[in-house]
Amino acid sequence: MALLVVNFFGHDRYEFLIAPFSVIYTGVLALYVGTKEFDRWYEMHDSRHPGELFVIAWTGLMLGLTIISFAIAGYRVSSESVAVYIMVLSVFAITQKSKVLHTKKTARKKT
Repeated sequence: MALLVVNFFGHDRYEFLIAPFSVIYTGVLALYVGTKEFDRWYEMHDSRHPGELFVIAWTGLMLGLTIISFAIAGYRVSSESVAVYIMVLSVFAITQKSKVLHTKKTARKKT
């Protein structure tokens, strides 16, 4: 997030770093989410990490950058930033579906 903000206000001065950091970020997020979901499905999930707050932060960042880019000439939201945001939303949607399926499975076991 910080790199996207710095790149935005630096008028794409760090554009060359966005793609590599996006790949690293995606990989780390996938590992984190995969581990969390594995733990959930094997009943080892004992803490709550509110992914909703994370997605809200991303949404706020993207909305803020988009509003600034419309309001002030010379600023633009990079396509890589949008791609990372879409990836974050996609991972969140998948984990929410997994949570619903797990809740249904757990409820069936109890009845």
